[in-house]
Amino acid sequence: MAIIILGTLLFVLLIIVPFKKTNAQYAFDVENENAFLAYDELLVSVYLDANWSFNTHVIITNTDSLYINIEDIFINLEIPNTLSNNGNSISGFIENENNPYSIDFSTKEIKVGKRIIPLQQELVKEAGSLYLESSVLADAFGLNLTFNKRSLTANLKCDFELPKTKQKKLVQTRKNISKLRGEQIAVDTVIKRDYHLFRAGMLDWGLASYQTSNEQTNNYVRVGVGAELFYGEVNASVNYFDKYEFDIRQLQYSWRWIDNDKKIVKQAQLGNIFNQTIASLNFPVIGANIRNSPTTIRKASGHYIINEYTEPNWTVELYINDILVDYTTADASGLYVFKVPNVYGYTTLKLKFYGPLGEERTEERTVHVPYTFMPAKIFEYGLSGGILQDGNRSRFGRADFNYGVTSHLTVGGGVEYLSSIYNSPYIPFVDVAFQPFSKLVLNLEYAHDVRMRGLLNFYFTQSAFLEIDYAKYEEGQLAKQFTALEERKAKVSVPFKIKKVSGFAKINFNQFIYEAFTYNQFDFIFSAHYKQFSANTSSQFNWVNDNSVFNSTDLSLSYKMKNGILFRPSVQYNLIENNFMRVRAEIEKRVYKAYFSVSYERNISAQNNTVYFSFRYDLPFARTSVSISHSNNKARFSESAQGSLAFGGDNNYIKASNNSSLGKGGIMFYPFLDLNNNGNLDEGEKMIMLNSVKISGGRAYISEKDSIVRVSNLNAFVNYNVEFLDSDLDNIAWRFKHKTYQVLVDPNQYKRVYVPIISVGEISGMVYLNGNDNLKGIGRITIQIYNKQGNKVAETLSERDGYYSYLGLSPDNYVVRIDEEQLEKLDYQSKPVIHNVIINKSVEGDILDGLDFVLKTKEITGAVSAVKKELTTFIETKSNTEQIKIVKIDNETIAGSPTANDTIEVITLIEEKGVSNFTQKSAPTNTIVKSTEIIKDSENIDLGYQKKTSNNINPSFSKLSDITGFLYSVQIGVYKNYITAKQLKNLTPIYYETLPNGNNRYFTGNYNSVEDAENARKTIVAKGIKGAYVVNISKNIQPTTNITKPNNSSEKVVDKNIADGSDFIVTKMNN
Repeated sequence: MAIIILGTLLFVLLIIVPFKKTNAQYAFDVENENAFLAYDELLVSVYLDANWSFNTHVIITNTDSLYINIEDIFINLEIPNTLSNNGNSISGFIENENNPYSIDFSTKEIKVGKRIIPLQQELVKEAGSLYLESSVLADAFGLNLTFNKRSLTANLKCDFELPKTKQKKLVQTRKNISKLRGEQIAVDTVIKRDYHLFRAGMLDWGLASYQTSNEQTNNYVRVGVGAELFYGEVNASVNYFDKYEFDIRQLQYSWRWIDNDKKIVKQAQLGNIFNQTIASLNFPVIGANIRNSPTTIRKASGHYIINEYTEPNWTVELYINDILVDYTTADASGLYVFKVPNVYGYTTLKLKFYGPLGEERTEERTVHVPYTFMPAKIFEYGLSGGILQDGNRSRFGRADFNYGVTSHLTVGGGVEYLSSIYNSPYIPFVDVAFQPFSKLVLNLEYAHDVRMRGLLNFYFTQSAFLEIDYAKYEEGQLAKQFTALEERKAKVSVPFKIKKVSGFAKINFNQFIYEAFTYNQFDFIFSAHYKQFSANTSSQFNWVNDNSVFNSTDLSLSYKMKNGILFRPSVQYNLIENNFMRVRAEIEKRVYKAYFSVSYERNISAQNNTVYFSFRYDLPFARTSVSISHSNNKARFSESAQGSLAFGGDNNYIKASNNSSLGKGGIMFYPFLDLNNNGNLDEGEKMIMLNSVKISGGRAYISEKDSIVRVSNLNAFVNYNVEFLDSDLDNIAWRFKHKTYQVLVDPNQYKRVYVPIISVGEISGMVYLNGNDNLKGIGRITIQIYNKQGNKVAETLSERDGYYSYLGLSPDNYVVRIDEEQLEKLDYQSKPVIHNVIINKSVEGDILDGLDFVLKTKEITGAVSAVKKELTTFIETKSNTEQIKIVKIDNETIAGSPTANDTIEVITLIEEKGVSNFTQKSAPTNTIVKSTEIIKDSENIDLGYQKKTSNNINPSFSKLSDITGFLYSVQIGVYKNYITAKQLKNLTPIYYETLPNGNNRYFTGNYNSVEDAENARKTIVAKGIKGAYVVNISKNIQPTTNITKPNNSSEKVVDKNIADGSDFIVTKMNN
């Protein structure tokens, strides 16, 4: 019975006693009867897509309603927003300026454009921040959040393109354009070229032997060495074939110097040189050339086409100025096509071929770039000369230039000399390249007594193009080994993609007009790919004048089976004679590092059968191969091996490779723990083992033996971007000092790059709210961290229980404080105002905890209200420049001891009335009075009961006497009255000295050089302290105002505020 009675009483109490709102932290600023009873504040991750997310605070109520911090989410999404009305209103625009919005907590409504949305419980204010219910966020702004309570994540979908999304697209587009144009991408550190008189580094080698039944064995040897000599790249190689007598042309050598930062000469080369020439040069040239064209790729608009043949299914790489720009795979017939981008300036093209079995063939083709474009107002030139190795020592010379009239019009010209052209060795020439729009390029060239040529390249779709090439030659010219009088060419290429089938169709027509006849060529090519199947068919038609046409058709197929076997049959058919000319079948297979191929070919026209077998195995240090073939009753055998060695990898490291290393370079990264933060690997500082390194265009090998990161086989004179991630470090307290590097590779050697890693410190503490002498943790409070120069370096938020922490402070002095603006918005004051902390050097990272703050609501007493009323009436009758005399106030009204906050409120009132000074003339004993200049801030005043002190100094400032030695600082000013941190723009650290006349002199900063102090002064002046100037400070051993200027110093002026008896000599530096 007692239990029943007790239960009944509790039920009645629950009915008649009003509920008291309970929260996880403290009450909302909601003033209506529908306010929810309890809530939880959580940190959730918001995902917009797979590559972008951010963290924000939300509130989950006891009714499972989701409230979003509206200011926080707008800032993360970069939606314009402005706080006003003491944090009660947010305004800006959505999507564009024509769609403004405002959120007003005071009126409880949202305005979006002309639409008004009334609110009640959907908008609340918590810890000075506005929170909006998620359904209203979707309805008003088109921001739809789907919250997962279990994982504390939310997916965000928007009804419009967010500014953040648009900006990310623009940034990525600009990066892509920068890469195409060869522009530098922003990095933390740029490592430029290192120069050496001599440094050896690379060795290439190759051996081969060939045997034929009943014939002599032949052998081939190739050796190449690469080094740096006289600040340039030097390469030399010899190719010896014992079947032939040694020829000096089998020896190739060159010295090349490149510096793209120079203006007059950017490239110089000696030895075997390569030139794009008008005259046909069939022999190597030994000589020299110089150019002011950079080797970097500067992308212009437009393209041109290269289509040639190699072996079927071979991979072909295209290099422009030794930089890989594209690659493709030849089809079943061996046809490959490149869409080559137009590049500003002088360019060289190189093609590399790799077979399905790993065969490598580098071919330095004399690929003539059809036209040259220059950026507007840019002039480039080239000079070259030498001797042809033709047995007659023919002399060659060339001078050329190109000038960009506009970005779409380039004019060029020059003169070429070849002594072997006996009738006209000098060839003046001029050319014009014009691009009226990106899809059309027109090039005109005139070479005196040689030819006149015109070339038109037109893309009538994104990839389909028409090319017309016409040349008219002078009769009897000897420069070109071409006897036709006219040359007419037309090409049409049309790529296609129909569902899963892709390919292209191409038509070529060539006509050569001679004195006695006209020769015509027409061919049609059709190539298609479908999954693992490819096919190519080509038909050739050749005829002279009106004679009969010779026609043949080739059909090639290729199919890659699921087990990796590649089967490739092909036939050649003569349509005129209606018979087969040739049939062929080939099988290829790769097993781990071994490759083999077997083929059979029947040449019906020659009545010949050929069987071919090849095998190759890649060792880490060499590429080996064996082949056997039988044809015309003869068996042929060949064996080969090739590889390279790269020296200079430190710690006796030699990089053995099965590819060529000549003309290449490498990078060695030395990651180390930089305890003294000087960027150098000093004695006692240890190397750090990394988990991974990202490098564009290269592969990093991390040595477990010495922790050095080595990147090999890189192109010399090319910039490579490297990225290091803090997550790859084993210690959470370690950070890379620089996370992104751009390294210019030196030729034929490994380049050393030191990567300093710093050990950072962590601070932590609690933020409490003091309510009714009861301390309770408070979340969403911003804690700011300033360095000794007064710059904010980081900030963090307190968690739900009041705990905060920040990891990432390098060893130094810091000031930790609560965000003043937030305190003002919440009407709180902090105790202590600041924490001065020192992060010490430590391998594992310094940890400082217990940095607690206690927040308390500012209290305004009845005494202050009375003072405000009297002062308001009095001050309104006075001008801004008069000295104010406090009126007599009834002692009973201000009974009791005024608090520091009372004092602050009175002074703030005077400031708000625009009075420039406030000094006491007469007042009753208990009047709240303080002799002061305008006090704009109260954060650094911890007065308790304010009693006038002798020095009237803010307790957060440091005494100048705490400093030892000679230093540079910035003097802010000399004041008599109390000064707050906000008046001094929250600069830290602040030092003061009380002068004999009672004034206080204030300084900020502690610098070792006048340059550092001057940079700080400029920042301080920009913040609004116009009279700041640089001083040097030293102990006044013998007090005097006569300062002797130090050696090698600028003129100094002794501060006029110095009086005999000062503890310091403060010398003003002329700025």
